[in-house]
Amino acid sequence: MVQVYRNVQVTVFGILGTEAFLFWSPRAQHFNTKFNLYTRRNPAAEQTSVQPRDGIDELTNFNNTLITKLYVHGYGVAPANSLSSDSMKNEWLNAGDYNVAGNHALSYEQTKANIPTVAQAITKLITELQSNSGLDLDKVHIVGHSLGAHIAGLTGKAFNGRIGRISGLDPAGPGFNGKPTSDKLSPSDAQFVDAIHTDAVPLIGLGINENSGHIDFYPNGGNLHQPGCFINRVTEVVDNGLFTAVACNHFRSVDLFVASINPNNPKGVATQCSNFVSYLAGGCKVDTMDNNVAHAIIGEQAVLSKPYEKSTIVSFIQLMSDYWKQCDNN
Repeated sequence: MVQVYRNVQVTVFGILGTEAFLFWSPRAQHFNTKFNLYTRRNPAAEQTSVQPRDGIDELTNFNNTLITKLYVHGYGVAPANSLSSDSMKNEWLNAGDYNVAGNHALSYEQTKANIPTVAQAITKLITELQSNSGLDLDKVHIVGHSLGAHIAGLTGKAFNGRIGRISGLDPAGPGFNGKPTSDKLSPSDAQFVDAIHTDAVPLIGLGINENSGHIDFYPNGGNLHQPGCFINRVTEVVDNGLFTAVACNHFRSVDLFVASINPNNPKGVATQCSNFVSYLAGGCKVDTMDNNVAHAIIGEQAVLSKPYEKSTIVSFIQLMSDYWKQCDNN
């Protein structure tokens, strides 16, 4: 059973970077994945293992009694107005003992083609930690953004869903919408799977527009209107470039998750709804805290809502404005 990660010590891994040696096809690659380990014993100076080249001998601070966090990035670097993966690592370390990092990004198609390769590297690392360091899968929490969410899903499948928890942060949509669950993040990939959708717009959104977990959060409807993001993407492309214009909503899922780790931040509380279509049609009471309606907390504490699994949890309409101000200040 996954526990609430407050006032506990936690070990966190992050995929810092990749070294890709490309040939003629994006699928023909030699791909080394670098893992950095941070704990409260080494909050700034990482211990590194490169898979599949290295073993785990370098990870001397790994402690199998701690909860293990693994952050898996997606394609691209967060826009300037978004919280970085380093912010996530620091928040985790403040709350317990964590790690988060970024990586050198390939093109979307090249990154997408290498999802199985990265998943295999993570699987190898976890397997070695199981065998040599006594890692307990119940204590593993993988957090993946965009393509990283699907990498987390494939990793979970490799362990037959025995990993404690997977959190998908706006799981990638292009190339994944409508695909079978074997190819993407799905509820069976871990004992508990939660997902935050912030750019789930059919055809033009970077996030998937279908449920990915036991509980799926759709803050502000999960679409183009995330606080602090630019409504007019065409104008923003001209002013600040293509990636900044289209990625702000996509990265809000990371920002919301990062802000949720700090126990002093306000919590985004969601209202249970039977499905997303019902929510869009106004069929869910999203503006009340009716005791007869199930509610869930977005982000780190979402696991508390495991009893609501297989339900769609949507909307933080009243709370998002103040919540985002708090995110923006951290």
